[in-house]
Amino acid sequence: MPNSQLHTAISAPRHNRYLMACGNNNERAMSLYKANIKLSQQLYGVIGIFEVIFRNSIDRHFILMKGNTWLEDSVQDGGYLEASVGCEDSFHAVQEAIQTLGNDYTHDRLIAKLTFGFWRYQFGKKQFAAAGSSLLEIFPNRAFGTSQKKVFINLTKINEVRNRVAHYEPICFNNFIISTGQILRRYNLIIQLLIWMGCDPNIILSGIDDVLNAIDTINKIQVISRLG
Repeated sequence: MPNSQLHTAISAPRHNRYLMACGNNNERAMSLYKANIKLSQQLYGVIGIFEVIFRNSIDRHFILMKGNTWLEDSVQDGGYLEASVGCEDSFHAVQEAIQTLGNDYTHDRLIAKLTFGFWRYQFGKKQFAAAGSSLLEIFPNRAFGTSQKKVFINLTKINEVRNRVAHYEPICFNNFIISTGQILRRYNLIIQLLIWMGCDPNIILSGIDDVLNAIDTINKIQVISRLG
């Protein structure tokens, strides 16, 4: 689609944000718009891989601790989510997922059905304690002194950018200024957590991850815009 058509295809408020950041240069604004989409695509792929590894690591940990149906058992009478005050949202998420799956239910499908937000909250204070306070073990290479709270904060930061990308919100701005600093920090958090889980990001993300090049493209547009 030519830039002239793309300009008319997106809303004026959305286009104007890019236009203002690029000194009212329409061609540059369209380049930034496309570069933001490419960065979003790249980052979403990396987050997707991280999410699968993260939830599967939790699943393996609790299977060893609690058995093959640990998640299903957690919402039964006396289960750790059913019996613990403050875990109501997690409890209802599991129940709803089981009901939605219906006859298609399997444990693996249940694991895949639950959102990143659910898995993030397994490091929430209440859920972490209710499950036995052992979940940091999925990060064997974590830094000394890493707390459940620190992991939860980091996961929250990743979840926030995931949701921005999923809702097609721009990720190349700091207010109305072109900036990739926050996205680079979120990307580095994902890499750090993968390493903590014992993964080699260079292998895990091979052929998928081009985030740094996508960031570099936006940074070049930023430099040109500053120069006018």
